[in-house]
Amino acid sequence: MQGDALLGAAKAAALAAAPGETRVSGPSMYRLALGERSVVVADAALMRLFELLRRLAVSPLPVLIHGETGTGKENAAWAVHHWSPRSAQPFVPLNCAALPESLVEAELFGHERGAFSGADRARAGLLERASGGTLFLDEVAELSLPIQAKLLRALDQQVITRLGDSRERPVDLRVVAATHRVLADEVKAGRFRQDLFFRLSAAVVVLPPLRDRPRELPLLARTFLEDACARAGRPPPHLSAATMEVLGAHAWPGNVRELKNTMEYAVATSPGPVVEPSHLPESLRAGMDAEPEAMRTEGGTETPKVFQNLAEELRTLERRRMQEALEETGGVQTRAAQLIGMPLRTFAFKLKQHRIVPSRGRGPAGG
Repeated sequence: MQGDALLGAAKAAALAAAPGETRVSGPSMYRLALGERSVVVADAALMRLFELLRRLAVSPLPVLIHGETGTGKENAAWAVHHWSPRSAQPFVPLNCAALPESLVEAELFGHERGAFSGADRARAGLLERASGGTLFLDEVAELSLPIQAKLLRALDQQVITRLGDSRERPVDLRVVAATHRVLADEVKAGRFRQDLFFRLSAAVVVLPPLRDRPRELPLLARTFLEDACARAGRPPPHLSAATMEVLGAHAWPGNVRELKNTMEYAVATSPGPVVEPSHLPESLRAGMDAEPEAMRTEGGTETPKVFQNLAEELRTLERRRMQEALEETGGVQTRAAQLIGMPLRTFAFKLKQHRIVPSRGRGPAGG
């Protein structure tokens, strides 16, 4: 794993360097600088994805980003813009799921004065404002079919018409779209136009969820903790080993966004220098605390009922199975991981997490 970490830091340094520039790798280089933004990139799969984004950025191809909610799709879109020849021009984001249907058309294409009730002045739409730069359409699958048709025409012909106007206005657009849905399935279901799908998906990238990026979890947690503390004007506390275990056991259905919210919550609830599990949201530590008092029967006899934290019980079982697999294979990690159906990288990460020291030659498999 140390070799993977060094390779990841070196690749991050190469990504951060301008063409012809040399950068020194190191722990800080896991934070990839993208102009006014930065992202933590430590996982090998995510590193490859950002390398691909950098290559795609210099082309005019539309890019479609797939990924679960909260995986950082806007940061990926920003990377395409930042590395593109359009970086000096506007980056204009729109969350297509956040606007009422009645406002989407006016927001995208703009309107003239008097085009509808409340339109007291003319206003350029997002497509006009993004002209020369990059338009980022987040959750593009939420657009209605009529809006999809108008968007397709604008992208194909590079012209738009404001609501309440008959004039066509030229635009110069690079589009990056994103969705947590599988657009091919939406096309089959008749909810998304096939021609627009083909127009947007010239290049497709898939962001892995946080649960598949275990090396990034502690780095992201620390980054979000430091950012939240900087805003609060206090020094960042330390994350205890028990807290890291709870974070590592969580499935993170909300991905990076959920982790960021968790760290902000921890900053608000931990007054001291250490963040303990009790400072985490209830959703992460549900069931952690055993019943403190014995339950009593009607006859007055104490009947203590002891519960083990479910997450801790699962960790104990996982540790035991990993040890058994290592004993069975004589300490050969590749074969041990295969025995319990765990990816080798995950197995190696869990060895450190559970503080398991493999010893060779103990099991029937020999060395």
